[in-house]
Amino acid sequence: MKSPHLHLPFWIRVPATSANLGPGFDAFGLALDLHNYIAVEPGAPEVPDPFAAEIVDAYHKARGLASKPYRLVVRGLVPPARGLGSSATIRLGMLAALDKLNKRNLDLPWLMETATALEGHPDNITAATLGGFVVCGGQKPARAKISSKLKFVAAIPRIETSTRTARSLLPPSVAFQDAVLNLRNSARIAAAFLQEKYEEARGAFADRLHQPYRAALVPGLEDAIQSAEKAGAIGAFLSGAGPTVMAICLKSESAIGQAMTKALHKAGLESVDTKVLHADNSGVQVVRFLPSSAREARC
Repeated sequence: MKSPHLHLPFWIRVPATSANLGPGFDAFGLALDLHNYIAVEPGAPEVPDPFAAEIVDAYHKARGLASKPYRLVVRGLVPPARGLGSSATIRLGMLAALDKLNKRNLDLPWLMETATALEGHPDNITAATLGGFVVCGGQKPARAKISSKLKFVAAIPRIETSTRTARSLLPPSVAFQDAVLNLRNSARIAAAFLQEKYEEARGAFADRLHQPYRAALVPGLEDAIQSAEKAGAIGAFLSGAGPTVMAICLKSESAIGQAMTKALHKAGLESVDTKVLHADNSGVQVVRFLPSSAREARC
């Protein structure tokens, strides 16, 4: 059956994202060629949606407009609650769609600022807005395009994790040496990505700020990371709050995916989807039509 929403005049295409890259907690993000397509329609939703209502309310307050009801329409392939930035795609996409309906062009700095205030952290939002690899911080994020040679192997368990729960597990302070290790590793990764010398980041993806504490939410996490690196990955890490485990490589993507899946299966996660992805260097875009792959898919 055809979707009743195919007549919509435009969609906002927003890429999935992977945040942190191990040691770059709340600082690193990268955009992936897996997308959600967001649209809004005037009128009250059939079923109340507090998540969408919060975005609509924030939009009207930020733009100084009288409040109006809108319905959210989402199509796409970004799975929710898997550490791939699904919530960021919706927040960013709704804000951009509402601006478009109000005859505004894409205002990327405004979109990032407003969506980040809703999201609570900048990494996914910034990467999804700008595309490529981003380093958040300072007055302006740093950004680099990612080579098409680089592959991202995502092992996606069919369990969901809550960002709120994952953050609640983090300690209020960490040991000095743990902070130093993360600083060294994150600086090395940033240099490698900004110079497109990806191999030079090998060995720099270890983290002591968040992954050890979140490992309880993803059985087999450490084994999956070690298995990926033994199979040839430049590095592997928990994607965002998880449960997706992401590996970065220039080759051997099939072997790396199989190694991660085997480790997760061994730990009791029986259902794991594996995707080989590339970077999205375009970021948020306005598109006229839905691709066939997204017409019936819903996040």
